[in-house]
Amino acid sequence: MVVTVYREPVQIVRASLQSVLDQTWPAFEILIVNDSGDRRAEISALAELHETIRVIDHSKNSGGSAARNTGIDAACGELIAFIDADDVWYPAKLETQLDVEGDRSGCFFASNCMLVWNGTKKLCNRTPPDPDNSLSSFLLRGGGALQTSTLIVPATLAKRIRFREGLKRHQDWDFVLRLQQAGVPLRYQHEALSEYVMYDIPGRVSMQKNGYLATVQWFKLIKGHVPAADQQHYFFRNCMSRSALRTPLPLAVAVAQVIWLSPINGLKEAVAAVRRALRPQPRLPDCEPTAP
Repeated sequence: MVVTVYREPVQIVRASLQSVLDQTWPAFEILIVNDSGDRRAEISALAELHETIRVIDHSKNSGGSAARNTGIDAACGELIAFIDADDVWYPAKLETQLDVEGDRSGCFFASNCMLVWNGTKKLCNRTPPDPDNSLSSFLLRGGGALQTSTLIVPATLAKRIRFREGLKRHQDWDFVLRLQQAGVPLRYQHEALSEYVMYDIPGRVSMQKNGYLATVQWFKLIKGHVPAADQQHYFFRNCMSRSALRTPLPLAVAVAQVIWLSPINGLKEAVAAVRRALRPQPRLPDCEPTAP
């Protein structure tokens, strides 16, 4: 079990840990990776909650992917489940995902989750991933999400694939897409088994008006591995907001880069996106989490 901590208040981290300790399928080990670069005393004190908890401190903030990789490297169990310190598992989360027939070592697990934001709850995925289609289509074109705190991955696979360090956004999507590209099948539970809680924590990319730049950064890394049309559809459906239009020059550069992936389709998506952006469309933030 890998729990990543950044700047979350200690009471929020404690609630997340308690949801892990309350599981009907007990955790073999709980590794807290403190990526804040400080707060060592208060985070280390959380180890007193249970004998299975161990705290690993980063000397400086290295990002969510690096923190998860630190946990992956230190893990001793056969399976690794991930949870960010501001999220919460429902009590039967692990049992529901793992109480399945057959070999669990050759696949990875994910589930639906509830997005909690400003006192409201929203089911992240209206429909499950289609096994006949790619995960990129589900995530980028279908409006789906495979959120970090729902993932369980065999340790051997996690140590081989690893999270891509340096990404400010789409860390979990990048990870699961590379798992699929490596031929690892997904076992998906459509029931919501956790809550992805959107606290307004300083540094959260999804709360920044230019968070779309992190999306373009990721697109450069997955070019040639994920269909350009899927990338363009996601960008122009999710990143062309009114707040993004307030930074016209960086946005124009980003739009040009995304259009260039597939010019004809990109132009069509861009025109439609501008029209949508000029209409008021209040919505909840994306279910996909972001890095500090």
